[in-house]
Amino acid sequence: MVFGRFLTLLLIASLPISVLGNALASDAEVPAALAEARQVYREALEDISRGQVDSAQDKLPALQDYPLRPYLELELIKAQIGDYSSAAIDAHLTKYQDTLVGKRVRIAWLQHLLRQNDWGQFVRYYEADPPSGFTCVYIRALRKQDMDKKADLETAKLWQTPYSLPKACDGVLRQWSQRLSDEERADYYWQRAALAMRAEQFSLAAYLLGKIPGQDQYRELLQHPHRLYRVGTSLPVNEHSRMVASHTLQRLAARDFERANTLWHQLQQHLGFSDLQNHQLRDALARQIIAGDAEYVRDWINANDPEFEDPYLTEWRVRLALRDRDWKAVHRFIAALPEDRRKEPDWQYWWARADIEIHQEFTPHAQRVLRQMATERGYYSFMAADLLNQEYRLGDRRTLNPALIPQVQQNPAVQRAIELQWHGESLASRLEWNQALNGFSRDEQVAAAQLAMDLGWVNQAIMTAIRADEWDDLTLRFPVAYKDNFDRAVSAENLDLKWVYAIARQESAFNPSARSPVGARGLMQLMPATARSLARQMGDRGFHYRDLTNPDTNIAMGSFYLAKLMERFGGNRILATAAYNAGPHRVERVLERQSSDIPADIWIENLPYTETRHYIKNVLAFSVVYGEKLAVSRPILAQHEREISPLLLDEDAE
Repeated sequence: MVFGRFLTLLLIASLPISVLGNALASDAEVPAALAEARQVYREALEDISRGQVDSAQDKLPALQDYPLRPYLELELIKAQIGDYSSAAIDAHLTKYQDTLVGKRVRIAWLQHLLRQNDWGQFVRYYEADPPSGFTCVYIRALRKQDMDKKADLETAKLWQTPYSLPKACDGVLRQWSQRLSDEERADYYWQRAALAMRAEQFSLAAYLLGKIPGQDQYRELLQHPHRLYRVGTSLPVNEHSRMVASHTLQRLAARDFERANTLWHQLQQHLGFSDLQNHQLRDALARQIIAGDAEYVRDWINANDPEFEDPYLTEWRVRLALRDRDWKAVHRFIAALPEDRRKEPDWQYWWARADIEIHQEFTPHAQRVLRQMATERGYYSFMAADLLNQEYRLGDRRTLNPALIPQVQQNPAVQRAIELQWHGESLASRLEWNQALNGFSRDEQVAAAQLAMDLGWVNQAIMTAIRADEWDDLTLRFPVAYKDNFDRAVSAENLDLKWVYAIARQESAFNPSARSPVGARGLMQLMPATARSLARQMGDRGFHYRDLTNPDTNIAMGSFYLAKLMERFGGNRILATAAYNAGPHRVERVLERQSSDIPADIWIENLPYTETRHYIKNVLAFSVVYGEKLAVSRPILAQHEREISPLLLDEDAE
């Protein structure tokens, strides 16, 4: 039977590259030889999982030309690692040099050497090509080989990590610290605690300071920041006090601006913060006072940055002047920005807008600025085009050389990526793809992006085009993906298709398996708790979190949620977009503080949430791009969206 398969599978070598490249096609479209190879590969992996290594070994000849043969060899090596000699491992490392399989062979061999306590060999194989995750074991191995000086140097580098290290590192770090004098040890612990505080790893910083005798007061401040109000002015005047107090004050600012602001000035008199620390404290406090929309925000900024030294605060001066419609102040504050900031699209747009308002006409200078902006693509460029009553310029330009696609397709790492994706090994597939891109020229990367698009690997096509700096190829960067799914969802919810596409493009770049650091999942990046609530409202009693990786389910739920937000915010996409990103309650708080209507562009510019400001601008710009692609192009802002009023808030909404 195996011999018969061997004869059949030899045909793979003669298959056209286009056939092998079509690995993500449905099974009905795949040639018999390729389908057979996939089946044999799966059976071999199952054999290994059942301990039937000989059976898997017998299948190797039948996979001679199958792209994933190296992965089967890897699994065979791992299953029999104890039977391998160094020479045999060296042969495999040479065979698979500079590939992911080669790196995994090395890792498997290092793990075997660790189990065997073969420290000399461990050092040799680790140093030849150090894999991540083995640093602490390597240091341990160095000490076992009496290479203490080298171990000390490696540990000192490891000590610069501002995050918690694995448990395996505890012994290594303890052994190193015991070799230091008490003074050296205290200095090193403070050094790493400082790094941890900068990375906002306050629990780690507190743990580290707890290792130094006599530092309990600082440790307790990191664990209980509010105690700074009581003990701050009694702290000893030194660099350690300034460091801990400044970081603690930044944390307190988010809880109670006014009290933290008062304490800042008290501690400045007592401790004398550095210029950098005062700059960081000023910005942390500014973010809170701006978010709180306090009446005295302008006075606070003027008092704390009288010489316009902080560009962040100067930009907020511009925004607040916009909200006041003080157009001359807008000009004055933009002029106070550093030159590189003044040239950015946002401040170019607002300079021109202010100039028009001041003179009540399109001055030649304002027209020149807006006309130049309108030749480009982006939120401010589209807004400029609207002011000039001009068509949008998307600047769609392709540099793809189609002749390079077959060449890219033949790359072994690309072939492995395609097959791994078919087998559901998305992470390994992505790693292989990126490995291939490392060796490609820019033109080859563009061809690879097109290949990914042809295979239906939409997210990888977008990411590859971005990696190639192919910013103007809108075919690759803004694909009309999952069209049937989006059509069904927006039709059911009566939504604007181009807007929903823009949301999905911004959220995940059409990656169905995307997962954010906070746990949002899928194409529309839904939080599990939100999805559970939506499922109940949609009548789906059998919903499970894993369903969020299903594009149809995710798009349907995301669209349902967007429809709820549109209903809640009076059919205004700007508010619904902001709520999708920041949460509806935060948007409601902003609206509740309004006393009058605000032009939409000024409202967006004054949102206190930086991420949400950028998010809205991207979504609106992406909507224009998708409007052109879907032949439903309309102004970037609908007529009813051009003013934001607190009355748009539906007070009866749940």
